[in-house]
Amino acid sequence: MNHLSKLLLGLFFILAVTVNAQQIQQEILIVGDMHQLPKIVKGAYKPMAKKIIKYKPELIMAEYAKTADTAAMGEWNGWFKEAYLKHRDTFTYHKDEIKRLINTPNIELDSLDFKKLQSYYLSIGDQGNTRMYRYYAIHGATKKFKPYGNQNPDLTFQVMRKLGLKNVYGVDSHAGYQGYWPAWKRALSAGTKEGKKTFKKVIRKDKWGNIFAGASWSLGRYVNKPETLDMYYRINSLRFEGFEGEDFKIQQKKWDDRNVNMAKNILEVLSENKVERSVLIVGAGHAKAVSDELKRLDPNLKVIMYHDL
Repeated sequence: MNHLSKLLLGLFFILAVTVNAQQIQQEILIVGDMHQLPKIVKGAYKPMAKKIIKYKPELIMAEYAKTADTAAMGEWNGWFKEAYLKHRDTFTYHKDEIKRLINTPNIELDSLDFKKLQSYYLSIGDQGNTRMYRYYAIHGATKKFKPYGNQNPDLTFQVMRKLGLKNVYGVDSHAGYQGYWPAWKRALSAGTKEGKKTFKKVIRKDKWGNIFAGASWSLGRYVNKPETLDMYYRINSLRFEGFEGEDFKIQQKKWDDRNVNMAKNILEVLSENKVERSVLIVGAGHAKAVSDELKRLDPNLKVIMYHDL
């Protein structure tokens, strides 16, 4: 083999490796949660956390607004937006120290370190990490765990701390979402008698389903069944016969737009972080819609539902 042939072969090999690296198969596990559980079953997130940890994700996304996106923070996160804007203009920090803390494993940091990170993330408008490092400042990053029945400390933060991950990514968006809840309530009130009856029946069935699932440590399996996810999707957008009118259309569009924006934010995170396995921990009412939207926007992304693990 002459020198030119060897050179061409070497270039071909480098090109092949580069192309292969660029074509990494990304996949996302979508986990639906209940936000806040009744006290009687407040420990029911533990099995879900264990199952997610076994999946070994490299990146976690959650239902927090994007960093510094005040429009996406919306009316429901108004308190955080106000705190962020105030802190942004008054907080000073040493870049080298923050860089060191960000690059140091959490198990090596103490409460004061976590408070510094909490303040830093608040100053840049990062809601998810502000909350997470506040939690760590109080409870530390050890294996000790006191359940609250809330998906943030009991599920998202436990997965993060046990996998040693440093950064939770916010992908939610309330941009244009103002008015959803009032329109939803008006649409529900204006529904037909049969429509309201069907809605109440679904809510009652779900309440007992959650209690039994939580008591039997099978909350994750129940909440993430396709039929349960579909039920929450319909509850959050009143997709039942007997509901119609302008308010019905308004709340439905705002709900759908929020899920579309969430899917776009997820793809943006994945494009900036070339990881193979990621997880989205999100309210069960979003899981079905976000999954469908991700498949539509990026057919190459492998979408896995918690139920299919």
